[in-house]
Amino acid sequence: MGRRCGSASLSFAAMALAHTKTRAPRPRAGLLLPRPALLAAVQQALDAHRVLLLCAPAGYGKTALLTQALADVPGDWAVAWVALDEGDDLGRLLDCLFAALEPFDPPWRTAPEGLRDTALRGGPEIVTAADAMLNALEACEVDRGLIVLDDVHHLVDPASLQFLDRWLARMGERWRLVLSARHEPALRLARLRATGELADLGPAELALARSEVAQLAQAAGLDDSAAAGLYERCQGWPAGLRLALGAGQRLPAAIDRATFDYLAAEVLDRLEPGLRAFLLRTSVLHELDAARCQALGEDAHAAQWLAEMERLALFVTVVDLAPHTLRLHQLFRDMLQQRLRQEQPDLHRQLLERAALLETDALRRQGLLLAAGRPERAAELLLADGALLMNQLGAQGLLDLTRRFDTAFAESNPELHRVKALSLWVLWEAQQAEWHLSRAESLFTARGDEAGLRSSRAHRSILLIAQGRLHEAEALLRDLDPFALSGELRRLTLLGRTWHALESCRFDAVAPLFDALVAELLQQSSLEAWYTGSPAPRQISCHGMAPAMDRWYRGAMQVLGDRPLPFGVNAHMAQAWNLFWQGRLVESQQLLARAEADAAWFGRLIIARNHGQALHALLDLIAGRHESALHLMRLRLAEHVPGYGAWGEWHATFFMSRMAAACGDRAALSDGLERLARVGANLSDLAMPYRPRPLLGLQAQLAALDGRRGEAIAAWRGLLADGESGDLLGQLNEARLRLAAALLAGGDRAGAAQALAPALARREPGGLMWAVPLLLQMAAEDWSGLLDAADVARLRSWAEGVRPATVAMVEAAAAPVDERLSQREAEVIAQIAAGASNKHIARALDLSPHTVKRHVANILDKLGLNSRGEAAAWWRDRQASTRPGTLA
Repeated sequence: MGRRCGSASLSFAAMALAHTKTRAPRPRAGLLLPRPALLAAVQQALDAHRVLLLCAPAGYGKTALLTQALADVPGDWAVAWVALDEGDDLGRLLDCLFAALEPFDPPWRTAPEGLRDTALRGGPEIVTAADAMLNALEACEVDRGLIVLDDVHHLVDPASLQFLDRWLARMGERWRLVLSARHEPALRLARLRATGELADLGPAELALARSEVAQLAQAAGLDDSAAAGLYERCQGWPAGLRLALGAGQRLPAAIDRATFDYLAAEVLDRLEPGLRAFLLRTSVLHELDAARCQALGEDAHAAQWLAEMERLALFVTVVDLAPHTLRLHQLFRDMLQQRLRQEQPDLHRQLLERAALLETDALRRQGLLLAAGRPERAAELLLADGALLMNQLGAQGLLDLTRRFDTAFAESNPELHRVKALSLWVLWEAQQAEWHLSRAESLFTARGDEAGLRSSRAHRSILLIAQGRLHEAEALLRDLDPFALSGELRRLTLLGRTWHALESCRFDAVAPLFDALVAELLQQSSLEAWYTGSPAPRQISCHGMAPAMDRWYRGAMQVLGDRPLPFGVNAHMAQAWNLFWQGRLVESQQLLARAEADAAWFGRLIIARNHGQALHALLDLIAGRHESALHLMRLRLAEHVPGYGAWGEWHATFFMSRMAAACGDRAALSDGLERLARVGANLSDLAMPYRPRPLLGLQAQLAALDGRRGEAIAAWRGLLADGESGDLLGQLNEARLRLAAALLAGGDRAGAAQALAPALARREPGGLMWAVPLLLQMAAEDWSGLLDAADVARLRSWAEGVRPATVAMVEAAAAPVDERLSQREAEVIAQIAAGASNKHIARALDLSPHTVKRHVANILDKLGLNSRGEAAAWWRDRQASTRPGTLA
């Protein structure tokens, strides 16, 4: 028998997935008619063709046939099973595939969650994700592989079909794909048929032959004449034949789907009343086990009734043994639910709602509530679980759940508008997200829901700020006093006020507000609260932010734990920026590398890429790589997310212009100032007091580059005279440093000391990092009698911290590839070379399976390898030329 999918789950995505969807049903001895010729045909198809399609209406035994066929698969084959349900789409298909393939340790180069998010962006991204998965399959350490998609007719969304078409066209020779369906799926199968790569088994092949019907009839005590009549009536349809043999009545002239329901009802009515009632009530469950049935409201006889159902072969399949779990055939389950609706409609609705509360699968839970006529409850739960589902399913997956509601209901439900806003916010679609929150406000107002209204307003204020619509945001925040509120509303209001202070150029007010926000966050462990409170680089650069940021990062790490979530990328990236502004460059670069490696593992994270590009550019600036720094800034501006509108573009342009000035690129700085004027003309809030003040620093540096020293000095002094309003991205400290250097060059040492002193009174260098050569120059000067000794000592300690860090950054970039393996990665590759699976490595090294997968991806990327086998060979070769247990 081939290697089977065990109980392994896939990170957080698989937590929202019923594990029975990736468990092949278990063959049951004595209950299935042996069909050696048909099984031989299946095996021949698997040997000779890349794709096998079993296509026949319900009740033709497709799943039973595959169950028997898998029992005969050679032991060195990898077998992955996926059972598809109505409503499944590309996201669900991918979740199932990742979970089903988990036992075979595919060497993913991007996290499955990241591949899922990539695919759900649609278009060419589907092809990108499909190819990445195929590459991982090809690199699997298995001789042959078989992937079964049972009931693939449930996949009707264009994205799923595009994905499967890509797989059908590109899947390698070592893997086989089996599709079972009630009707032919809308896939491009014609070419596969024409080239002989597809084998078809349809109703003609799956139907019971006359001899097989006679064999079953004889076993049931019928004579040859009755057997012949039975065959004529059922025409070999296995489900109809099975019911006809158990119905105990005169058979109709023919047996079709309608007759099946009729005969099934007859079988149901002949059952013991307790079992009949149990079947009807539990038909609302997707799978049946004793504990789940009792939680639904059944008594202690649940296990007894389940055993009786299996003994009577009442169209059930065993899908798990621990706990013992059954699944009803969909034909029989449909009939039972129809009868329950007819006989006890109120009870049916109550049971559906009760079953929903037992369901951990988000899509199934929502479907049960919608079937129960409780869309409002489904929407409430979707909002309550929004942050968790965001990490499980991704923003696109969460949006997809909102689309499954009735259109009219979705338009009128404020909770769904808030869920859509949450998803769109993460996708950086601020304008669309704000529109949905505006709708939510109106709907909460109409409902008289004050709490919902306030939460929507607090959220909306943040999105308005992100678009530069500060007057509107201020009006919303004016009625929300954070210190008179509590819980989520207090945190959201503090966050809104923090951002409003930042965007209104009240930079000195940012750190105290953020400190209060951190105090609130540290009192609870909600992932959503910490995620929405993630600070951005402009905020982190504000004066006094370092202590609060350090506390925020420690708290974020505690909440995150060892959970592999995208929030960790945001947290590491934010702390990398915090370390940069503190002048701890090596630590900053190391944490940036970790954040970017995690971001690559999770797939394309827009915010992480944006913030990472900017920090890389600053590190390049300090290392003297000016062309690289300017290239990154231009790329960042070119990739500006349209959803953040002109205000986001203004800030990206400002950052690029600062970089041009720091690199001494006069033309790029001039172009940046012109673009800032053009973009700013479209910003209604730009006329607010102090908003234009940060431009003075750029104008001062343009004058300096032009040789207009006097104008530059005057502009820097003007900027400093305005105080905090010009301190965007640490610009005041940079201005103090450049002014001091200009005055010193003119022979005014006292004026230079006076200009520099306020920068040295701060706890961290901050904006001085924009001009490290000048920082080093000032540290080398003799300031005796002009600056306080403690300030001079601080200046020189900053310089001493920066100088070796610059050298270390250059050396790290030139390090040989094989020296970049960390100690933990060396331990992992040694385990791989010893033949250990990811699961065994996790146990041996006390790591989570997800962390092991991450290390494997790192190893393959760093060494330029494609598979675990290549990594094992590399390690053995390496060990042969070095002392055991060491890396040369």
